[in-house]
Amino acid sequence: MYPCTSVFHISHMGVMRKAIGYIMNANSLLGRMLCITAYILTYDFMFEHFVFKLFYYMGLDYIEMEPLPKTLWITFSILPFTLYKGIKSMSSYFCIFLYLLVYIPFIHALFVTNGIDAYSLYSYACVMCLFFIVYFGMDSWRNLFKPLELRPALSFRWIEIITLIITAIFVLSRMKSMHFVNIFTQSDVLYDLRSQNSEAINGGGGFIAYLQGWLSGAFYPFLLVCYLREKKWLKALAILFGYILLFMVDMQKITFVMPFVLVALYFVVQLKHETISQRLHSLIIVTTVIISFALYFAQDNEILFVVGAIVLLRTVCVAGWLSQFYLHFFSEHPYTHYSHINIVNAITNAYPYDVPLGVVVAHGTQNANANFFLTDGIAAWGLSGVVIIGVFFFVLLQFINAIAFRYELKDLFVVFLPTLSFLLNTSIFTTLLSSGMFILLIILLMVESPLVKNKTPT
Repeated sequence: MYPCTSVFHISHMGVMRKAIGYIMNANSLLGRMLCITAYILTYDFMFEHFVFKLFYYMGLDYIEMEPLPKTLWITFSILPFTLYKGIKSMSSYFCIFLYLLVYIPFIHALFVTNGIDAYSLYSYACVMCLFFIVYFGMDSWRNLFKPLELRPALSFRWIEIITLIITAIFVLSRMKSMHFVNIFTQSDVLYDLRSQNSEAINGGGGFIAYLQGWLSGAFYPFLLVCYLREKKWLKALAILFGYILLFMVDMQKITFVMPFVLVALYFVVQLKHETISQRLHSLIIVTTVIISFALYFAQDNEILFVVGAIVLLRTVCVAGWLSQFYLHFFSEHPYTHYSHINIVNAITNAYPYDVPLGVVVAHGTQNANANFFLTDGIAAWGLSGVVIIGVFFFVLLQFINAIAFRYELKDLFVVFLPTLSFLLNTSIFTTLLSSGMFILLIILLMVESPLVKNKTPT
C-alpha cells in the first residue's frame, strides 16, 4: 500500500505541476484569461477597499459598477491580452508592463470615476483597447523598418570615455549638494534634501539635470550590462558607485535601488530567459495578487501599512487614481496642446498654466506626474491627444524593434529597465530627451559593444 500511495502522490504532484505550468504559460489562451481575470478583480477589490477607502480625501472616486458596465469593463480589460503570446521582442517587453500598470488602471478609472459622460468613457476605452490590440499584435506582423545599424560603428571605448567625462562634470557641478542618507531611517532628511537639491538644479539651469538623466537612463545601464557580460567586476562596481553619486544629489529612492535591481535582473534573466519570456506576465500577476492580499489583511500593522501604501497606492493603482485626476481636470480646463513639453513651449510660449503640469492637475497638493497616455494624451489634447501619442508610441516601438535585432533580448531587458520605469511615470518626450532613452537608442544603433551578436541577419 505504501509504495502505491507514494506513486499516486508523485503522479498527483506531477499533474498539478503541469496544470500550473499550463496556466502560467503565455501560449495558453485559457491560462492568460484566468491570470488576467484574477488580476483585474484583485485590482478592483484593492482600489475600492484600500485605496479609495483610506485615501478618498485626495479626491478619488469609486462608483460601484452595475452588471452591464462591469461586463464591459472586464471585456475591455482582457480583450487586448488575447493577442499576447509572450515576450518575443522589445515591443512586447514594454507593452506587458504598460498593459498591467497603465492600461488596466486606466480602463478601470473610466468605469468608476464620477462625472464621465458615456461618449467620453467608451471613446477612450475603444481607442486605448485598439492601441493595445495593435501593440500586442506587433510580434505577428512585419516591422515598418528594416533592421537598423549605423556604420562605421563607434568604438566602445568612446562610450566609456564619454561616461567618465559626463560623470566628472556632474560631480563637480553638484559637489556642494551631495549628501548620503539612510533611505530607511532618515526619510525626513531625505525629502528635505530632495526638495533643496531639486530647487538648486532647476535654479542653476536644466543642463545638469539632462546629464543626470542620460547617465542613469542610458550610459550606466548600458555599461553595467556590458561589464557583467564580460565579467569585469571592478568596472561593474564603478557603475554601482556612479548610481550612488547620482542618488547623493537627487535623493530618489529609485536611483539608489536601481543598480541593485539591474544586477539581480541580469543574473535571473541569464539563467531563466525562456521562463521569463513565457511566464513574466503570470509571475507579475501572481506576485501582485499574493502581496496585495497579504498587505491588505496585515494593514493594522503600522510598518506593513506603509509598505501597503507604497505597493498598492503608489505602484499597482497609481495610474488609476492619476487617471481620475487628469480626466476630471481636463474636462474643465484647457488642454496644453503639447506646450507642457519645454521645447514646444520655448517656441510657442502657449503653456496655459503657471506651474508644472503634475502640480496643476493635483491643484497644488502634490506633483502628479503620470504616464504618457495621460500627460501627452489627455492633458495635451484629450481624445485626439491619446490617438496622436498612441500612434507615436507605435512607431517608436517599431523603431526599437528594428534596432534590437543585433542584440540578445535577455540583455536588452536589463538595459531598458530604467527607461521602462521612466515610461510608466512620465511624458514620453521627457523619457526620450531628459531620461536618456534617445541617447540609449543612439548607443545601441551605432556602438560596437560586447553585447552585439556575432552574426547579422541575411
